Amino acid sequence: MEAVDKMEKIKKERKDIIASFSKKKPVDTYIDKEVRNMRDLYHTVITDIYEETKDVKTFTLMADKDSSTPHLAPFKAGQYITIHVTIDSMPVTRAYSLSSAPAFANKDIYKITIKRVENGLVSNYMLDQVKVGDKMVVSKPAGEFGYSFIRDEDNVIAIAGGSGITPFMSLANAILDGVYNCNLTVFYSVKTYEDIIFKKEIEEINKKNKNVKFVITLTREEKDGYLHGHFNKEMLESYIKEFNTVLMCGPKELYKAMNEILNDFNIPRKSVHYENFFVQYEPEEKIEYKLKVVMKDKTQEITCNNDETLLVAMERASIKAPSLCRVGECGYCRSILLSGKVKMIGAALKKAEAENDYIHPCVSFPDSDIVLKLDI
Repeated sequence: MEAVDKMEKIKKERKDIIASFSKKKPVDTYIDKEVRNMRDLYHTVITDIYEETKDVKTFTLMADKDSSTPHLAPFKAGQYITIHVTIDSMPVTRAYSLSSAPAFANKDIYKITIKRVENGLVSNYMLDQVKVGDKMVVSKPAGEFGYSFIRDEDNVIAIAGGSGITPFMSLANAILDGVYNCNLTVFYSVKTYEDIIFKKEIEEINKKNKNVKFVITLTREEKDGYLHGHFNKEMLESYIKEFNTVLMCGPKELYKAMNEILNDFNIPRKSVHYENFFVQYEPEEKIEYKLKVVMKDKTQEITCNNDETLLVAMERASIKAPSLCRVGECGYCRSILLSGKVKMIGAALKKAEAENDYIHPCVSFPDSDIVLKLDI
């Protein structure tokens, strides 16, 4: 009996403690306040456009304080922002890596560097039509690509092809600013000397810093001071240490070739990280399907080809579908497939999501007529 009474007393004391704490108002911390100030979308104004090469430009975006955006969110080197633009009445989004040093966010500045893509809707619009003074809505920074002092080794090898240099320029500047304490060697492949993005910045960094080095190879011309040809084992050999972290950003062909080289160095796959910014799918034959989009206040029927994602089809029909990363990783566009079949390329879906018919429209290609429910 005594034991029972003691147990009841303990239970009552426990309940009293829980009740007491549940009535207390949590004290705000600095982090709480910062999180509340974070928002999904920011209003910016373009203050500078710099031509890096004949088909690449860097855009400087500052917080548009006249449009209720007093400050921009901080970011980590390797993260991206998604720009929201309207082209010929079509609302579209594109994600671009931040190429500026993270410290620039303290001055409410983001920089993105955009390369022209053949028949690229947004890249051609940005390079040909956008001008200084234009206003642009962008997302908060997102993404997990980049260096982590907890996960990664002190010797970092970065492999970049073409415009894949952009996140590594941000990382290089973060190291120069003392944000990270590691050694970074960036292997950068371009076709010719004139195709080098950030040429002046790279030359300055190579002159004055020991912890960051850029090694550039030209695949279609020979020039003093530069390597020639595609990446090979000999180019990397002297920079590989006992323990390494490898970061890659560029076309899929680059990833495939580099994986074969890294195998020769016995670098474990857990130490290799990729930036994924493209979705590729080529069906054997082109088929047009019907796509019914169910929204909160209306239903709209459009067409969708099997060589385009559901997101692209909705954008083409001026439906403001949610999107952020556009490569199936962030989950921002997650929607419910009410009927039909899709091919999802690389979607990072949780098991519970898949079992409850969720899909990511940004990487979903129709394989039949589709009925899709959007939370808008």
